[in-house]
Amino acid sequence: MFYRILILFLFSYSCFSQTNIDDEALQAYLKKDSANYYFFKLQKKLKTKSDTASYLYFKFFRKYNNDEFDSAFYFSKKLIPILKKLDTINRLRKVHETLYLTHLKKGKYNGALKEILKTLALAEKLKDTSLITLHYSDISILHHDFDQFEKGIEYGKKGVAIMNSAKNKDYKHLIFTNNAIAINFDDWNKPDSALFYHYKNVELLKKVEDSLQFAFIYNNIANTNLKIENFTIAKRYLKRSLAINKIRNRSYNLASNYTNLATIAYKENNNILAKQYFKEASFYAKKSNSIEKIRDLLEQEYLFYKKNKNYKLALAKKEAFFALKDSVYKSNRVAEFSKLEVEYKTAKIEKENAQQREVLLEKELEIKNKTFYTSLLTGSLLLISIIFIAVYKQNQLKRTQLQKEIEFKDALATIKTQNRLQEQRLRISRDLHDNIGSQLTFIISSLDNLKFISKDLNDKLKDKLTSISSFTSETIYQLRDTIWAMNKNEISIEDLHTRILSFVEKAKNAVNKTNFEVNYTIDTTISLSSLVGMNIFRVIQEAINNAIKYAEAKTISIKIENNQNDIIISVKDDGIGFSITEITLGNGLSNMEKRMSEIKGKILIDSKKGVGTTIVIKRNTAFDV
Repeated sequence: MFYRILILFLFSYSCFSQTNIDDEALQAYLKKDSANYYFFKLQKKLKTKSDTASYLYFKFFRKYNNDEFDSAFYFSKKLIPILKKLDTINRLRKVHETLYLTHLKKGKYNGALKEILKTLALAEKLKDTSLITLHYSDISILHHDFDQFEKGIEYGKKGVAIMNSAKNKDYKHLIFTNNAIAINFDDWNKPDSALFYHYKNVELLKKVEDSLQFAFIYNNIANTNLKIENFTIAKRYLKRSLAINKIRNRSYNLASNYTNLATIAYKENNNILAKQYFKEASFYAKKSNSIEKIRDLLEQEYLFYKKNKNYKLALAKKEAFFALKDSVYKSNRVAEFSKLEVEYKTAKIEKENAQQREVLLEKELEIKNKTFYTSLLTGSLLLISIIFIAVYKQNQLKRTQLQKEIEFKDALATIKTQNRLQEQRLRISRDLHDNIGSQLTFIISSLDNLKFISKDLNDKLKDKLTSISSFTSETIYQLRDTIWAMNKNEISIEDLHTRILSFVEKAKNAVNKTNFEVNYTIDTTISLSSLVGMNIFRVIQEAINNAIKYAEAKTISIKIENNQNDIIISVKDDGIGFSITEITLGNGLSNMEKRMSEIKGKILIDSKKGVGTTIVIKRNTAFDV
């Protein structure tokens, strides 16, 4: 995928008109860490739509290459209308292709299909057989990821047919298409057909200049042989692929290599080697930021631990696998996937019919023109001009009305979707409150009654009942916090501040000897998503609980402030402190780090013996733009 984006970007730059703005935008893009500064300077020089298009184009690619996908989507929305007005089809196609790859990285397959269909339509408009073939292979891969193997093969074969009929063959795109067909056959449990297309690609490698970029061919041959337990052949091809990918440092492909090597190792009962390969696979899967690679790794880890009767870890891996798979593959998404495909085919047929009608109309007009010209040349030309203008304006009005109808339907669909999501969220929160909350309250009441009626219970059992009652009460508080977050699309800073104060009041009742201070100096207009707000609140809870349990502090201070886009919250105590280098981080501190990592935040822990501990969390609100 990295190679594809590199070629895409370099070729797109060569297609720009070489102006000063283009050159400066390219230089800003290449600055990487200081790119924002140079783009800021360049923004003041923009004069024409073409200048703005160049600026937004390079800005869009900079955000994509930095994995800032939300920002990339933001700039694409500004860029695409300008490119349409400038009628720059090739640049527009490249933007939609990059958006397709962005959706693919995030595991949003419906969005990916929508963008690749737009990309294919533009490639067809350009009549570029090489690009049409490539985009058919992309659609084939998407069907593969939805387990629609027969359709995947159908689209792959369409791409092969188009390239075989072309005068100038692009063998690298033919390799991509053969590979798409092969992996569909592979996961359709048809290894012979899969290997047929894989070995076709091995022959095609002789016809491309940089054959090392296609190391995935060897990995996929190995993968098919692995499934039919030809481990010797599989390992031979995997080692070849691994060697190439290490040289080219391709995280996505390395994740596949190590996952397959780990699978072979545990199937050959070499568990030590399997664990080493799984460790490598996990590193590169996370580095590649690919949901597909992480999902494949989790599936094989589950099978490994299950085989070795480590059912606890096997269950954890299985749950993680299905959670990831369910987030991507749902029945309603399959229906939407098919609907998008039908809409594309319908639009294509309508476009072809319109073109045919235009041809017929042109012929009719030509006949009429000849007839009128022989009788009255001047009058006929005037009449034709009037008819042409009227038809043009009528078509223009129809197109405008159609566009408004489409925009209205899209807006209505978005509102309906949001309403359904809100209704589901409210229903779930009511169920949690009414069912689980009431059941937990009943448990507390039952425990208190048990202690009251069983006066002869020994102290140890009474303490145990008290502990269970306290734990259940704490669970209720946490459940209420969760319901609070679920009932909101956004959590304002004031909501968060109020929740913190409520928690501090409970803490004061629990520990009378500790003084609490809460300072609040922040822009109250800032809002956070419910996920971000909940994670920040949980981290603050954990920090205060740790200070109460372990620090022996006289004073605990909580400070909330902001610095430009950064929200900064600190929890400071004057307790006994500890040495970071001398202790092992427990589950509490690890959970705090994980929660901040999930929302792209940071956590800093500073502690000294005899002085106290300060925990600072930071979160940039620009991520929510």
